[in-house]
Amino acid sequence: MKLCLLHSKPIFLTLLPRQVFTVCLLYEINKGKASPWHPYFLHLPHSYSILAAFGELETQALKVDYAIWAAQKAVTKAKYEWEQAFTLMKELKLKPPLLTFRAWILATGTALDLKPNYVRAWANMGISYANQV
Repeated sequence: MKLCLLHSKPIFLTLLPRQVFTVCLLYEINKGKASPWHPYFLHLPHSYSILAAFGELETQALKVDYAIWAAQKAVTKAKYEWEQAFTLMKELKLKPPLLTFRAWILATGTALDLKPNYVRAWANMGISYANQV
């Protein structure tokens, strides 16, 4: 994905690689039909079963204190990472629906879903995943 001048923005240096990838994904989605990835984006899931996507009802249904704490912590962490990336997303002029926490969670879920494929691809090219994080 070619991301317009992302590398020249100072905020880029403060984000984790997964945050950068998530922003890149949202940026491509923002392009709509102009993105070569548009047909792929049409078939993405509308929800993911990751802890950060759990609402209050799903969290309380876990019933084990540690599991509830883990789900709450995942949501807090995801919100923190979203807030860190929010300025960059606004600078990239993403459409308002793509600036929401829900959009962030969906893009993060997609990134997590894609990660094993990238790790395999890097391994096939002789690149260690440890060097990419």
